[in-house]
Amino acid sequence: MPLQLPTAAALLFLLAFSPAPLACQQEPPAQSQPAEPEMTPEEKADAEIGKRAAEEVEKQFDFIEDSPDLPRINAMIEQLRPVTEKPRQQYQVHVIDSKALNSFAVPGGYIYYTQGLLDAVESDDELAAVTAHEMAHICLSHSRRLMGKDERYQKILGPLVLVSILSSSEAIDPAQIAFIGAHIVQDALNHYGREAELEADRAAVLYLESSEHYHPVAMLTVLEGLARIEGGRPRVEMGVLQTHPGSETRVEAVLAQLEELGIPAERRRVTRSLVAECTSVAEGDVETAELRLNGRVVFQPATEFDGLSPVSRAERSAELLNSLLLANLDLLEITPTAEPDRASIVARGEAILTITEADASFHDSTVEALAQTAMQAIRFGFQEERVRRAY
Repeated sequence: MPLQLPTAAALLFLLAFSPAPLACQQEPPAQSQPAEPEMTPEEKADAEIGKRAAEEVEKQFDFIEDSPDLPRINAMIEQLRPVTEKPRQQYQVHVIDSKALNSFAVPGGYIYYTQGLLDAVESDDELAAVTAHEMAHICLSHSRRLMGKDERYQKILGPLVLVSILSSSEAIDPAQIAFIGAHIVQDALNHYGREAELEADRAAVLYLESSEHYHPVAMLTVLEGLARIEGGRPRVEMGVLQTHPGSETRVEAVLAQLEELGIPAERRRVTRSLVAECTSVAEGDVETAELRLNGRVVFQPATEFDGLSPVSRAERSAELLNSLLLANLDLLEITPTAEPDRASIVARGEAILTITEADASFHDSTVEALAQTAMQAIRFGFQEERVRRAY
């Protein structure tokens, strides 16, 4: 039978109940990403100057290209960058193959660390403090400011050329920018002068606090470590030729800033200089535990006491001791006390550990002897910390 054309009514019926046109089912066009803002003339100039300075650094130092610390540092930069004055700033990080303790930064986002410094910092907080300090030099344009007021650059380049370089890298002879690269590196190694160092310290504390990832007191412990190193060197009085503040001055400034911000100077939060820990130990068929301070055995609880197993006793002692250490516990606040059948080591009125007759019997010793051994280990830990951290 031949096909019949649909009537007008049938066509209207089909149109009324047919699916929506395919064009209506297409996905909306993708939203275009906002374009990155263009670099300012000053940023372009810094990038060009920094590139030339970085080339000079490469000539002077050997890098550790596959350093395992690079991802760690880059992650810190990503945490800190949003709270700086230049949140769009990009950074390039390099590790210098040197045992010296140093770090420095040049314009354009180039930051350098010696392997010696990376080995010396005791925590991520301390490394973040160093990183924040170098980021501050870049974000606060310390190189640009020094160039603008240092007569060396005016004498070498002339005032008009210097103004042109500082305002824009365009229409400037590349040889002129390359010429100042070596001088920029020397400025960076000298940390841009007294005012810049103090300003970078202050900014770094604010970066650390605002990031909510790193403890600001780390800036203090880093500077105290530097002061300790400087304290071991012969003092040379430079007078007006002193280009950067002594570490003691910087320590005092950061201490005052922390006090202004209401941040307690709890140094042990960011160092590993004095830490208590618990480890389980098998003595034949008996499971005991050790309370250690900086790796040195303080006491080995061997039996149950006060409803706690030996491991739980050591864990409780380590937790309590660490909490007191974070609150700046001093050795003079720790004393041994004796009772007829036990001895305790008391800190700020609280027993951080208790030695029983059963413990003494297990170790074939006396309560008094074990208490003396515990106090001796604690004293040694505090003395070791003073050697490592005091200045």
